[in-house]
Amino acid sequence: MRKNLIFILGLCLIFPFALKSEQKALEWENPEINYVNTEPAHASFTPYPDHTRAMNSDAQASPLVISLNGKWKFNWVKSPEERPKDFYRIDYDVSQWKEIIVPGNWTMQGYDVPIYSNVTYPFKKDAPRIMAEPPEQYTSYINRNPVGSYRRTFTIPAEWKGRQVFLVFDGVNSAFYVWVNGQFAGYAEDSRLPSEFNITKFLNSSENILAVEVYRWCDGSYLEDQDFWRMAGIHRSVKLVSRPDVYVQDFFVQTALDKAYQDAEFKLKVKLKNVSQRDSQVKVFATLYDDSGKAVFERSSEAVEIKAGGMSELNFSQMLKNPKKWSSEEPNLYQLVISLRDGSGKELEAIPWKIGFRSVETKGNQLLFNGKKIYLKGVNRHEHDPDLGQVPTMEMMLKDIILMKQNNINAVRTSHYPNVPEWYELCDKYGIYVLDEANNEAHGYGSNIPNRIANGLDYRSAIVSRVSNMIERDKNHPSIFAFSLGNEAGFGSNFSAARRWAKTHYPQFLISYEQGLGIHSDFLCPMYTKPQNLVKHYQKFGFGRPMFLIEYAHAMGNSVGNLQQYWDEFEKYPFLHGGFIWDWVDQGLRKFDQNGNQFWAYGGDYGDFPNDDNFCTNGIIAPDRTIKPTTYEVKKVYQNIKVEPVDLSAGKIRVRNKNIFKDLSYVQGFWELTENGIVIQSGEVPKLNTKAGQAEEINLPVKTPELKPGAEYFLKVSFALAQDELWAKKGFVIAWDQLQMPYSQAELPARQNISSIQELKLSENSDSFIITGKNFSATFGKKTGALEGLEFNGKQMLSSPLVPNFWRAPTDNDRGRGSDKILAIWREAGQKRRVKNITAKQISPQLIEIITDTSIPSANSSLKNVYKVYGNGEIQVEYYFQASSDLPDIPRIGMQMSIPGEFENVEWYGRGPQETYSDRKTGAAIGIYKMKVDELFYPYIEPQESGNRTDTRWVKFTNQNGLGFMAQGLPTIEFSAWHFPQIELEKHKHSNEIKRDKDITVNLDYGQMGVGGDDSWGAPVHDEFRLLPSNYSYQFILKPIKE
Repeated sequence: MRKNLIFILGLCLIFPFALKSEQKALEWENPEINYVNTEPAHASFTPYPDHTRAMNSDAQASPLVISLNGKWKFNWVKSPEERPKDFYRIDYDVSQWKEIIVPGNWTMQGYDVPIYSNVTYPFKKDAPRIMAEPPEQYTSYINRNPVGSYRRTFTIPAEWKGRQVFLVFDGVNSAFYVWVNGQFAGYAEDSRLPSEFNITKFLNSSENILAVEVYRWCDGSYLEDQDFWRMAGIHRSVKLVSRPDVYVQDFFVQTALDKAYQDAEFKLKVKLKNVSQRDSQVKVFATLYDDSGKAVFERSSEAVEIKAGGMSELNFSQMLKNPKKWSSEEPNLYQLVISLRDGSGKELEAIPWKIGFRSVETKGNQLLFNGKKIYLKGVNRHEHDPDLGQVPTMEMMLKDIILMKQNNINAVRTSHYPNVPEWYELCDKYGIYVLDEANNEAHGYGSNIPNRIANGLDYRSAIVSRVSNMIERDKNHPSIFAFSLGNEAGFGSNFSAARRWAKTHYPQFLISYEQGLGIHSDFLCPMYTKPQNLVKHYQKFGFGRPMFLIEYAHAMGNSVGNLQQYWDEFEKYPFLHGGFIWDWVDQGLRKFDQNGNQFWAYGGDYGDFPNDDNFCTNGIIAPDRTIKPTTYEVKKVYQNIKVEPVDLSAGKIRVRNKNIFKDLSYVQGFWELTENGIVIQSGEVPKLNTKAGQAEEINLPVKTPELKPGAEYFLKVSFALAQDELWAKKGFVIAWDQLQMPYSQAELPARQNISSIQELKLSENSDSFIITGKNFSATFGKKTGALEGLEFNGKQMLSSPLVPNFWRAPTDNDRGRGSDKILAIWREAGQKRRVKNITAKQISPQLIEIITDTSIPSANSSLKNVYKVYGNGEIQVEYYFQASSDLPDIPRIGMQMSIPGEFENVEWYGRGPQETYSDRKTGAAIGIYKMKVDELFYPYIEPQESGNRTDTRWVKFTNQNGLGFMAQGLPTIEFSAWHFPQIELEKHKHSNEIKRDKDITVNLDYGQMGVGGDDSWGAPVHDEFRLLPSNYSYQFILKPIKE
């Protein structure tokens, strides 16, 4: 394999992409021009006038920063030649222009349209050119390259007189020119990193005019081909920053730990810049405070003379005794303040920064954080707001980080671009490991190949600068464990150059890149490797490196099956470190239909083309950050506390602390013993101090109850926060396990002597067999072989017959693998059945037996149903199914009926409360739950199978008077119920289109195949969760009830 990699790299060097543009191109079609007049990239920070105010560390409070966010004058045209070319002139009248909000995507404010495309470029692929004619159906055929012209005014405070003023754009999509007071200030590309211009010489003391011309597409758009909505505009904050003539240009903090990972060497490098016309003498003071406000490091430099227009670099270093370490579990931060003073001692500016003491390294095949192997319980996260598009707000970022912590997520990949600086500050503060990714993706030119972008010399500076500028901006964040060169951009010489820059300038930083089997990476970090193939893949391509999955468990629609199987593998091998689920949030955009009903829009809903339909809806949470059924599974699988049985009869358990650094003193445990779902004993778990990575055996005061025949008993142990945290209040449950008690009790006796119950009467007509008892009657159709009516206390319980059903509405994963077509033989198999024979027999005065033999011609299968009707109104349904082995997998095996809408109160004993499937039920405890029918259904963005509950012992449907029926599994069934027929889940593209019915569709099933989750474009359901064509049988009892 090493020879193969050398050969591949050789190809990259000779590949015919070493192109130089022979004619001068516009900046936005010239990949060798990425910035004009911009300042060098540097760490993100906010300056303050002095040390005291710097300790406040609130960027909004600094008098040296003025936000330019808000309303701007705006003009939009669909092509560059239509733009108002002189709009930047101070005498140009924009008073009649409309206003637009900055930061904002103009595509979300009534101009142009958002385009969702996964791989295909939304313009004609002709790098680096943008303006070539695309196919007529493309949105860009008409809107070839829209241009937004922005204007606003601002004034400079008197206090800023004589100081330098910088104009900072945190992100503009995709290329832009800037003018101040009619004078050209600069140009920049890369929509996900800041561009900073020194505009001091253009300013006046009165009103200043700022003009910005933004192009939707540019040569850099070939590097921004991510799987997301294609937006445009000034989508991140704009601000003015005031600096003295001599200022801190950059700084770099290092916190190397010693070999014992106890003591730390604090290193600080400060770069100073003098932009004045005279030499200047300054001193730098550095102070480090712990969380109590105590200074643990204080140092000042000698006076340093900086030549006019020159720079200087100062270094500080000191060993600190056992500082508190930073990790995702214990994100301990120290406050650094860098103060700059002139020769007279006057403070020129002060810069605060939160630092964390930690070390990150690879040793052998392991990724070590503070000397210990860590697991990445991660997600991929796009910056997405359902109303604003790609405008990140503090409100939404806080929602994200709190939800991540609450659901045991400890890592995030900034897929696929650097996020706003505030996101990293939140990750530092709350404790999230970050894989910081550069804004390099050229998927449209091919992934995992040495493509034209990855090897074209004309794109080298762009690719390298996107990596270098990201690292320079984010280098001081303790949360970042590695930097990624990009995503699905191919591999080759340009990425070799980017890695070389990183390792030359910052050899201590780890580098990740999935393409080319990780030839540019310190890790093997593949995508979507199946759990059963992880070891084999590592043995072939690992080369002694640590391995994690940079994307896995594709969470599109009803998905995230077999997540537990992944983690069983991850925790088994030393070289595996977990991975990042694709992805965090559904990228749906909020829209309303003509009736005012909300729905989540996806590709094509804006008339955008090309588009990839709903492939942007892959999140484990919804666009508005509400919880989805998959969220529960992730939280449970990712939890860091595990309970194992030791001697359950004696109440002895083992509590395993899966944290890497933190003992269990931060949680309080609770236990409860249930009998058939009802709590009969409960108590607190003794206070634990179990060390990280250790286990502790404890005894719970569980008393053996008086055992009831046929009853089952479960011990559930939960762990909640013992005190308030930033992200949750005391009492918030973070982990639980449920163990079945090994009690030996008598089996529930077979049905008792039925002679004491009411007698039954059997009658028939040409169409039906009718069984009548006290207060109830049951009708079976001779032609359908089905239970067609069930009346109790004068109330008809059925709206349509109980019939066999072998189909489920295809999930996104089903559609992606073609199951909706491959398994289509089962779609109408139940409806097209043929009743070969039906008999009715009075077994005794209290028991009548109906037997139906049915053929299913379309699927070459047969079904036998036995209905045992008892005098007390119970109907035992027996289901015997035979399928030929040459048939495709069966989506569902079960029975379906509809009942009147009044029976909408649902109570069940089984897994819950959320929906579950055979391969996604780890996160659901067995218990008794109550819901309305509508609450059982989760409205996936594109309708599909939803609402199933597994391992159900019984389920009740009742009306407001307590009248209804129970279905009791023998021993268990799966069930679901919807306020609409099943076909509604297949005929619509959005859940708001589903037509609610007055009746309720009820499924009482043997089971369904799993939902899958390895990917959404071909991976099959794992074998153990398939329904292979074979013989199946199950039983349940229907009984009328009055509660």
